[in-house]
Amino acid sequence: MVSAEKKVVIDSERFSCWRKLIRVTAYVFRFIANLKAKCSINEGSLSAEELNIAEEYWIFDAQKQLNVRIQKGELKSLSPFLKDKLLYVGGRASKSLLSYDQRHPVLLPRDNHISYLITRNVHERGHYGVATTAAKVRSRYWIIGVTNLAKTIKFRCVKCRTMEHQTETQFMADLPVERMASDTSPFYYTACDYFGPYIVKISRNKTAKHYGVIFTCLNTRAVHLEVATDCSTMEFLLVLRRFFAIRGKPKMIQSDNGTQFIGAERQLRQMIQGWSKEELKEFCAEQQVIWKFTTPLAPHQNGCAEALVKSCKLALKKAVGEQKLTPFELHTCFQEIANLVNERPIGRIPNDPDDVKYICPNDILLGRSSSRVPQGPFRPSKNPRERLEYVQKIVNAFWKRWTRDVFPLLVPRRKWNVDRRNVKVNDVVILSDPNAIRGKWHLGRITEVYPGADGRIRNIKIGCDIVLYFCPPRQKE
Repeated sequence: MVSAEKKVVIDSERFSCWRKLIRVTAYVFRFIANLKAKCSINEGSLSAEELNIAEEYWIFDAQKQLNVRIQKGELKSLSPFLKDKLLYVGGRASKSLLSYDQRHPVLLPRDNHISYLITRNVHERGHYGVATTAAKVRSRYWIIGVTNLAKTIKFRCVKCRTMEHQTETQFMADLPVERMASDTSPFYYTACDYFGPYIVKISRNKTAKHYGVIFTCLNTRAVHLEVATDCSTMEFLLVLRRFFAIRGKPKMIQSDNGTQFIGAERQLRQMIQGWSKEELKEFCAEQQVIWKFTTPLAPHQNGCAEALVKSCKLALKKAVGEQKLTPFELHTCFQEIANLVNERPIGRIPNDPDDVKYICPNDILLGRSSSRVPQGPFRPSKNPRERLEYVQKIVNAFWKRWTRDVFPLLVPRRKWNVDRRNVKVNDVVILSDPNAIRGKWHLGRITEVYPGADGRIRNIKIGCDIVLYFCPPRQKE
């Protein structure tokens, strides 16, 4: 006697799409119906009734897991009831004006593959967030724990991970020496950046674009603003000369890899090519300015300037709005905004009467926190040495308070505080390009790695010749 084995005709675990599972099931039911009728009674495309029958079959199969839980009374809060062999949620909304499916959604367990396929089908319609996916699912199906299920599906969704991808991060490095150089003059270490453009009035019917150039001290966080008529190298050299004339020549200037900055450095080098070695050594010893460029596509390395650009642009927007100023009016606004930004607190805000007042960049630029003329009384003295000692006391007091209130804020790593695996040669990566075409990502392979003096990777070389339309999940090593 041969024992009959019961086999599953359709295994839902082998399907990753809810719509495909329903259509395959409907075609199987049609095939069975045609066999029983011994003729083709149904042909052509599937009808809505056939799809509904197939859907009810899988829902009924998934709800078998809930019978034991209902008998134990675990789902009493949902008040489930049986209708047409399917379990529905009763709840307290039976008198609502919503549709029947919204008032009494179909009850489904979370740990069933059918629930996973339904939630994934809803998510892939628009690649919604977790809350939206859960809300749309519960408009017809009440999946127990649907929020956690939606989180899992969103995390595994290839397209969502591609659209919301983050660049590779690494453990935050130590602060450079120029960020912690106390007892230096303002703008001794400087960072600069362009922002804008702004429309200015040249004549009655003629306008032009002008740009703002920000110089910020890396230690005192003081700000100096200038106006540039364009982004050319010669115009930036004029801006640089004005900055040197007012603030003095710094030891180092840090900037991003803008074309005007690169051209300025190249032209400054060409200006001294004809000098003798003795004159060049003398110039470098007394007046040379070191120019430091940050890594391309890494604006966080020039974050000191980028953060203050935001403050200056916000202040200018509030002061000017949509008005069109003349070039000199714009320059005047820039100077006033620079003074306002220099009045901001840069360290711990005092909450004790003994702390006197907060520390700000104007304390060392002007000798007082505000640009307003201080009210006396002053001790009259014709001795310049006493005046020099007074100014030196102000500078010493500033750096003493800077060490007390500002330096402790630079110690903690507020982000990038997890040590991750460094990229290696032959790693396949996706390039983060802000100018890339929407929906396209370039796939590259790392060919060379250049570590720094401390062993950390500073630069990498990538070969890229493939355009990628999706982002594979990152594998753990």
